[in-house]
Amino acid sequence: MSQLFKNLKSIFVVEGADAGKKKARKEVSKEGPISKEKGAPKVEIDVDVPEGTVNQKFTNILLKAIEANNQEGFDYLEFKRALKNLFKMNMPEETTFKSAYASAQTMGATPDGLVQSAEKYLHVLENEEKKFKSALANQRSKQIDGRMEEMQQMQEGIRQKQARIKELESEIATAQEKLKEAEETIKKAATKVESTGKDFQASYGNLIRQIQGDISNIKKHLS
Repeated sequence: MSQLFKNLKSIFVVEGADAGKKKARKEVSKEGPISKEKGAPKVEIDVDVPEGTVNQKFTNILLKAIEANNQEGFDYLEFKRALKNLFKMNMPEETTFKSAYASAQTMGATPDGLVQSAEKYLHVLENEEKKFKSALANQRSKQIDGRMEEMQQMQEGIRQKQARIKELESEIATAQEKLKEAEETIKKAATKVESTGKDFQASYGNLIRQIQGDISNIKKHLS
């Protein structure tokens, strides 16, 4: 672990590790080609997904992206570190920012430069969010959508078999068992994917709020 990364972990606070445990109902549904046939059942599965929490794994990924895009010289990150140290002294917020800036000025920093630097890191985080959402969509497609279509086909098979004579009852029972197993698999996959997404968003939002708050305070106290 590089020294820069250690510094980043120390200056950005990971909030609410146990927060957000309230469960949110998530409905997963899909209509495939079979659903266009007359009388075909629609597949709907409800899963309970906890609200997202700030996750150390995702926070580290986002901080590594910031580390990889560290700007040369004295920028927002160095200013953030100075602020963190000064806040430990329990000074008023305005005094803390002005004190940190007084030192930053000796390194050539300006309010506009600090804001621009912080905004570049916001852009880095936004790009990471785009990449994550794309990867999450792929996981949904692989782990949920395809299986939902298979499940829908199983349900249609059951509907047809139930309309046939009693000699097919054993075949229907077998298909129903497979349907139950498919449903449990999808519920677990859906819960994991949605929970992962919420953890990322909570981690992303935590860092965005910190940086945006610093930008606001820079503009408020230093401009």
